[in-house]
Amino acid sequence: MLKWPLWILSKVGTLFLAGYVAWLGWENLGPKKPEIGSPRKELADQVISNIIEDVRSSRGNLRQVALLQFTNDSKGQFTDMFRAVIEQSGVLDLRDRTLSEKARGVLNLERPSYTSTDAAVARGRELGTQGTLFGTVHAFESYPSGAKIDVEVNLADVSTGQIAFSKRYGLETAGGASVVASVQESTQRFPWFQRFLGWLIVVLLLPVFTLGFIRAMIRKGSNKANLFVLSIYTVSDVVLAWLMVGAALHSWWTVLPFIVAVAAAFAYNVRIMTFALRLEGA
Repeated sequence: MLKWPLWILSKVGTLFLAGYVAWLGWENLGPKKPEIGSPRKELADQVISNIIEDVRSSRGNLRQVALLQFTNDSKGQFTDMFRAVIEQSGVLDLRDRTLSEKARGVLNLERPSYTSTDAAVARGRELGTQGTLFGTVHAFESYPSGAKIDVEVNLADVSTGQIAFSKRYGLETAGGASVVASVQESTQRFPWFQRFLGWLIVVLLLPVFTLGFIRAMIRKGSNKANLFVLSIYTVSDVVLAWLMVGAALHSWWTVLPFIVAVAAAFAYNVRIMTFALRLEGA
């Protein structure tokens, strides 16, 4: 009596195991979606913000729109960021991706793009939308001296087949900004408690290891010199903290601990200065 149920369970278990092994193999050996570095992400955020405002003022009666994969964006890095911001802002009612597009996204496979207005409009008609949003990524890269983004965005009206909005956006960072972003990107790879512990060790030990410099400045007997020394250490603590967590300061939940930590570092520096003054007065 139990033969058939056991046979079915064994087959189901075998299929499940085979599927799980296949999925693990794909996860480890299949195509990977590369991460976007901080320099490129910051540029994309700025450009997308400008695009959103331009679309808001140029969309007319278009609301239900399909966002198509941008040309030269095979991994969907810019397209996915663009979609997320549009959905968050509500400037357009984006049609959900098709099952095929979602499957390709999960498997990190290349999704089809549309280079011409006619093809984009035809795709919009297939999806039953009022308009299509499509474009081309001409450049989206970083290099030692900075980063660059150059994208062209088009909004087409499916009913008329005409372009309602079209604009090309370009932005490039200087080397200094890229260096800061690269440092922040490197530090973000470590857990927050490791970054905080590293910052705390530097804050505590820097004045102690340079106590001779502090005492030499105190011997001058000048309040300006004392204020200068205090400023040096406090600014160093602030800059170090910014390099470690600056990219995450986007809400009060992150800004408030940052302010508290900097205030505590300032109080500690004052304490060390007071200790050095006592040493000189002894």
